[in-house]
Amino acid sequence: MANTINRPAKKPLPNTGVDRYTFFELKEDTAEGLKYGQAYTLPGTVEIAPTDSGGSDTFDADNGPYIVESYLENMGHEITNADIPPAIDAMWRGLERLNGAVVVDGTSKLLYFGVAWRVLKPDGSYRYIKYFKGTYSFASNSGAKTKPSSGASEKKTAQATYTAVRTDYGSEATPNGLMYMMIDEADALAIKSDGNTPLYANRAAFEEAWFSDMATFTADGGASDTNITIVVD
Repeated sequence: MANTINRPAKKPLPNTGVDRYTFFELKEDTAEGLKYGQAYTLPGTVEIAPTDSGGSDTFDADNGPYIVESYLENMGHEITNADIPPAIDAMWRGLERLNGAVVVDGTSKLLYFGVAWRVLKPDGSYRYIKYFKGTYSFASNSGAKTKPSSGASEKKTAQATYTAVRTDYGSEATPNGLMYMMIDEADALAIKSDGNTPLYANRAAFEEAWFSDMATFTADGGASDTNITIVVD
């Protein structure tokens, strides 16, 4: 009898676009749960490049390889954006604005954020990504180049690095904490809440939950972990 070669149910497709970069300030991370502030969306995303890297380490014993351990490191991403407005700059640095201005004195608070975005596929569907805890680091967005007397001007973009860490909170499903999550649109819409009733009727319904609540899809059956909440100041 011939062996059956298993293939993905859907043909793998490359990424062709990215948008809806949304972040939430992480206000509390304890063994009891996570509390986030309200969602903010940063328009103008040009590129998101993962900084993740992985590898393996071989432990030798008995004159040969004995144990091979795999690992991930440098979790997070670099975001290139059309601009990082002063209001967002202040949020990420933990600074107070003075009459609308960002005043940087060389110090900043260590703030953590959760973040979510979506990646476009050639067939028009999306993949959704979410990181639960991380910090931003970036240089001042003050560089520019003179506008030429003719031809198109050069577009200067802004960049920031998001470094992810594991949450202290861990549920029964993820006792070691949370780092990131991703799901394809087809899989999200295939989840049933009760019998044959879809948990989300369509893309718009799923995205409303995904981009407003960090708890979406953190519990069994696509439900939300009740220990992950949004706190509006």
